Amino acid sequence: MFWPGVATLWAALFCGLASIYGYYRADRGAADYLPFARRAYAMFVACVVATSAILMALLLNHRFDVSYVASYSSRDLPLHFLISTFWAGQEGSFLLWTFWGSLIGLFVWRSAKEQEAPVMIVYISTFLALVAILCRQSPFRLLATVPPDGSGLNPLLQDYWMVIHPPVMFLGFASLSVPFSFAIAALWKKRWDGWIVRALPWALLTFLTLGTAILMGGYWAYKTLGWGGYWGWDPVENTSLVPWLLTVALVHGMFLQRSRKRHRRVNLFLAIIAYVCILYGTFLTRSGVLADFSVHSFVDLGITGWLVADLMIFLLLGAALMVWRWKSIPAEEEQTPALSRSVFFIVAIAAIVGLALVILLGTSSPLLTRFAAKPSQVSTNFYRVTTSPGGFLLALLFALVPFVSWKGETAKSLFLSSRRSLLVAAAAAVLAFLAGVRNAEPLLFVAVTAFGFDMNLRAVIRKTRGGKFGGAGGYLAHVGVSIMLVGIVISGFYAVSQRISLPKNQPVRVHGYTLMFTQVIPPTENSKQAMEVRVVTPKGKEFWAYPKMYINTRTNQLMANPSIRNSPLADLYISPQEYDPGTPMKLGKQVAMKRGQTVRVGPATIRFDDLRMDQSGGADGKTVLIAANLTVTPDGQPAQVQSLRYVAHMDGSAPNEGEPQAVAGFPRSSMMIENVVPVQGQLLLSVAGLTPDFVPPTPETLSVDVTRKPLIALVWGGFYVMMAGALVAFVKRAGQARLAVATSGAASPADVREPRSGSRRLPATAHARAET
Repeated sequence: MFWPGVATLWAALFCGLASIYGYYRADRGAADYLPFARRAYAMFVACVVATSAILMALLLNHRFDVSYVASYSSRDLPLHFLISTFWAGQEGSFLLWTFWGSLIGLFVWRSAKEQEAPVMIVYISTFLALVAILCRQSPFRLLATVPPDGSGLNPLLQDYWMVIHPPVMFLGFASLSVPFSFAIAALWKKRWDGWIVRALPWALLTFLTLGTAILMGGYWAYKTLGWGGYWGWDPVENTSLVPWLLTVALVHGMFLQRSRKRHRRVNLFLAIIAYVCILYGTFLTRSGVLADFSVHSFVDLGITGWLVADLMIFLLLGAALMVWRWKSIPAEEEQTPALSRSVFFIVAIAAIVGLALVILLGTSSPLLTRFAAKPSQVSTNFYRVTTSPGGFLLALLFALVPFVSWKGETAKSLFLSSRRSLLVAAAAAVLAFLAGVRNAEPLLFVAVTAFGFDMNLRAVIRKTRGGKFGGAGGYLAHVGVSIMLVGIVISGFYAVSQRISLPKNQPVRVHGYTLMFTQVIPPTENSKQAMEVRVVTPKGKEFWAYPKMYINTRTNQLMANPSIRNSPLADLYISPQEYDPGTPMKLGKQVAMKRGQTVRVGPATIRFDDLRMDQSGGADGKTVLIAANLTVTPDGQPAQVQSLRYVAHMDGSAPNEGEPQAVAGFPRSSMMIENVVPVQGQLLLSVAGLTPDFVPPTPETLSVDVTRKPLIALVWGGFYVMMAGALVAFVKRAGQARLAVATSGAASPADVREPRSGSRRLPATAHARAET
């Protein structure tokens, strides 16, 4: 073991336990333990940061005596990829998760106020479970034999998106511990509303970061893996999507509770289940359960039991507290009309949770069928069929919410508010029909999303004109969702794909484009082997595409990266599938012979007698003249000795070549040396005219999948708008949380007086102030 790293890991574990103990004593009224708990937490953070710094230093200094460094890095990696090897393996990714969590805890500690002790006890516990796993599966194990170089980073991960995707994703994972901790603390202390204001910004941060990471991963898959799309319903993708969807539901539920003091049980449940789903996804992807069903699942490192224990502890803790406190949680008595914002919110939350659970069920199919004769997974069509109705319902709800009040609307007033947007929806549907959209499902989606786009855009404009742009974040996010849905539906329904073969220098037409494979560009130090394809658009414009095909040196597998031509209306996606270098025409028969060997070729018997080399024939001594002595015996005729010449250019200045001769006894035949291995006394002989053998030439050919994806740019554009809306909402809710903390009259760190001696219990009212 590399002991400095191991020591800081164990120190983090003990400091975390000490902090929990201190917070527990403080929660029991021993005020003098609060500073101790905070100092212990600060030490916990320092140890986690030190552990991360040590691992990074080992990677940057190529310490290949450390197993983790040797497994994921190498000397030839540029700095940014070398840094990314930190999270290339399971141990590093767990450490990155803990790193973000420890830093976030510094803000949670200061914002929790009177809820600090119970919240921090739960919060630290969620990360101590990861630290314990790292102590068990340390990234600092040493190798008995030090290799001269490391195995290197998987070539698929050597992409700029993969440098930033994992840090953003694990920031989202870490921030989701905050709402969970506040929810558990709320159940523990029976504080049903106060936790919402302080946890809402963290839920929005999870929405932002996890959503961004999901899109980054999708774009990486789109441009790197050659799937032909950005989403393949891969289990690893789904295990990030499900917690994100539940976080979306939680954000809406928190907003509803904050505004109307309603549905407290729903939000407590969502905060717990969203975090538990992160743990469940971690178990699925890192236990080896999905090793046969996912392209980027981790193998089992022997920590499955730890992952299961981590999952069960927090699942049972949340479930037990929910059952225990169920009757104590205040239930709403207010009756709301059907066409009210409250009802729309709760229906939308139910739809989002339904989508998440369906996806979770499909993702878990390899686990659920594990005890069958052959474990299996559901097809991608399962997800399309089961999620489409929920997606349509959400699009409709997003559209109606902006003009529905909490008190409710009549159908007539809602119709009057929607008239303009209904006209926009009708116009969009007609435009889509004229553009070629004939299927009812995408046509309906286009109309509904156009309706939602206009309704929410009007709400954004209304808020902005009223000087309340900060309150328009949700509407702006819905505008982005509407744009995304159009891109998802149209690019999914109307993408056209065709596999074609491109013989070298021969133009082939597909989807209105003309493609011609021109050459193979060999790899260089900074680039992989690429295939050069000349593309002429339907309008006659020319560009060059460079799809890549190369051998993955880690797995010895053939890898392929597509070439993508982006445009606002459609992407042209060229994914290489197979490369055939072709073969020249062969006439006659090739015979491999060793010195002294006799072979039969048609009506003649040929014996390889001897081989002579003459190196004096070249002026520079780099040309070798080789002569092979053969004995040829035609059927019914006497044997004849024959000598064949072969010129080898040792410096590669010219191709080696044999000198053809007629086979003795057969004037219309031909015989020539194709290759010679003098040291082993071997030659390859080409004989024509004695047998009917003929092998026609095959051209050098590249096989590609050519896909045209209409309006896929709307997926990326809509995402940016959605994230901009989420950012606006995050800034506003974070400001409200700071204001709530600043105006809270509850016990704060400054309010806690140090006891003169021994422990002194806090007054009971200190925990109850500022709580609703």
